[in-house]
Amino acid sequence: MDPFRFRVSPSIEFNEGQLETLKVILDTFIAHIPKEQEDALVEKLKDTHSEQEVRQFCRLTSTSLQSLETIKGFINRTVLPDKRQELLLMLSLLSSRAGTFALTGYFDELKNLPLADREKVFLNWKNSFIPQLRLLYKTFHSLSCHPAYAAHSKNLGVAMHYNNLIKDQKYENVPERFNMLNPDEVKNDMKFDVIIIGSGAGGGVVASQLAQAGKSVLVIEKGAYHYEDEFIVDESKAFENLYEAGGFAPSYEGSINMLAGSVFGGGTTVNWCASLKLQHFVREEWAKQGLAHFLSPKFAQDLDRVFERIGASTEGIVHNKSNQVLIDGCKKLGYPVADIPQNTSGRSHECEFCYAGCRAGIKNGTMNTWLRDASEHNAKFLVKTKVGHVIIKNGKATGVECLVAYERKVRILADQVVVSAGSLQSPGVLLRSGLKNKNIGRHLKLHPCSITFGFFDQEIRTFQGSIMTAVSGVAENSVENDGYGVKLEVPCLHPGSFSTVIPWRGAVAHKELMMRYDQCAPILILTRDKDSVGSVRYDDKENVVVDFALSSRDRQSLLAGIDRSLNILVAAGARELHTGQFGVDPFVFEKGEESRIDNPRFIAWKQKVMKYGFPQDGAGVFCAHQMGSNRMGISPKTSVVKPTGETWEVKDLFVADASVFPTASGVNPMVTTEAIALHIADSILQKNANAKL
Repeated sequence: MDPFRFRVSPSIEFNEGQLETLKVILDTFIAHIPKEQEDALVEKLKDTHSEQEVRQFCRLTSTSLQSLETIKGFINRTVLPDKRQELLLMLSLLSSRAGTFALTGYFDELKNLPLADREKVFLNWKNSFIPQLRLLYKTFHSLSCHPAYAAHSKNLGVAMHYNNLIKDQKYENVPERFNMLNPDEVKNDMKFDVIIIGSGAGGGVVASQLAQAGKSVLVIEKGAYHYEDEFIVDESKAFENLYEAGGFAPSYEGSINMLAGSVFGGGTTVNWCASLKLQHFVREEWAKQGLAHFLSPKFAQDLDRVFERIGASTEGIVHNKSNQVLIDGCKKLGYPVADIPQNTSGRSHECEFCYAGCRAGIKNGTMNTWLRDASEHNAKFLVKTKVGHVIIKNGKATGVECLVAYERKVRILADQVVVSAGSLQSPGVLLRSGLKNKNIGRHLKLHPCSITFGFFDQEIRTFQGSIMTAVSGVAENSVENDGYGVKLEVPCLHPGSFSTVIPWRGAVAHKELMMRYDQCAPILILTRDKDSVGSVRYDDKENVVVDFALSSRDRQSLLAGIDRSLNILVAAGARELHTGQFGVDPFVFEKGEESRIDNPRFIAWKQKVMKYGFPQDGAGVFCAHQMGSNRMGISPKTSVVKPTGETWEVKDLFVADASVFPTASGVNPMVTTEAIALHIADSILQKNANAKL
């Protein structure tokens, strides 16, 4: 077990009153549906569900699922220590008459209220004009639904028509198992030419290039190594085993939930195969900041080298029905749409579980490409090891001090150190090493995302097949024509994620939507954040703390994307539309009414969507990309690293990951990170060559 991937803190302890209140809340969000409403759902869903499926699903509760321990584990992995105290305080208030009255207007403790009144409490919070109450609703919705639906899909998945996925496929011709250093082999003061901290898109590339140049290379990874057949096709276990903080982790203010890989291969092990090159207007913007390399033939060649090594192409793509909805809707409206190159060497890869690691070994993350190259040139790999700090002598990096197997402190020496721990962890390594540059941890960019949902009369099964294979840039310049807009793509939504991103509008309404899960096509609105303010800091236990304030400008971008995505869903034939906004009810086309974007009722509803906007904590916002927290630049006053990737403060200490991005990339960052890492590796080799002259 990785004690540093989860929150470092004692396990949460509830008193009796807090625990009773929590159980009641959980059984409000996943509730036993009253008989009359259960009968109505049986009738409403009779064309797609058996009576037994509906009735069994309606009667499931959080208690009957025995989800309490799952939810405690989720809190321990994900929630920051001081936020746990706030949660306990809220539960204490709701377990008293005075506290319940102050927060809800009811004169009795929450646990004594009937289900209908408890529902009203949470729905009133959802629709409140007070952001803190909306945040409470969002917190309890996420806490109640995500862990339960992710961990208990065996029970819940029957009526969701999710359980007939083939999860135990056996694959042949998977790559050979890597050899990892045994902890016993790691000795104090052992020496390498280069130590690389992190094995993702940045670290993997640098390791390959330096090892091939004849350097002795050690790659240190905080996460674990999972061989292909060790990946578990289970949403709950995948998040727990492969991601920072065990899955979606909230920012400090709760404004955004973040997903980041923490495993051998980093984010490239768990991403969705999307391989997009940095667009011309972003390259031009970075060059205008003095970083001429991004307009050079060399950078263009590096992008091509990355594509070649990871086998990125549009050959072999088989769109699932959700991606086909995006394509069909765009084509009917004349919106631009394109296939997304996949890093699968042109092989068809209809793998709905790539977020859980690629059991087939087809996805060309660093584990199957750059790190293979490094291994073939004698690079060594040390996993389950956290780097405390870089050793610095006379202004020069000379090695690292790390905790091998999470328990034994060891000093390892090197001529050069490359920090590639990702935008959430790399700033921490620099700060713990004594660097003082004020830009470390600042300028964090996140690609804030929202989702719209179209429900169709036919089966979609968004959770089946290839994940993200199409993209539309129809709204990438829609606000100020400055390149800061949104991309429209298709997200990966398995039951836990789906249950949380679709707003909870009461137990019956939510269970109905969950049973219609296989008829839903979601569209992801991914923002290139322009002036939202993000930063990374660390508490006294070195837990990552992200502060993020979504700007009004970036909210406008999200809204423009929501507008276009709703049109796309309707043009593709959706009969019911939902957004992630808490204060906007869904739109339903009437029977016999054609799905058309010029429908007057639909137009009027969209005006409500735009008017509601994106108030603070008034919608679900999340991200899976983190960039810019150690940005590259031409002055230490505005950046952390030089154009070569070397830190301004310390010689032979480099950073090579998405944290060096000068701004948000606007596209899935893997390819850009790898191309920049090629440049930084070349810069290291050039520096070494010059030193010998």
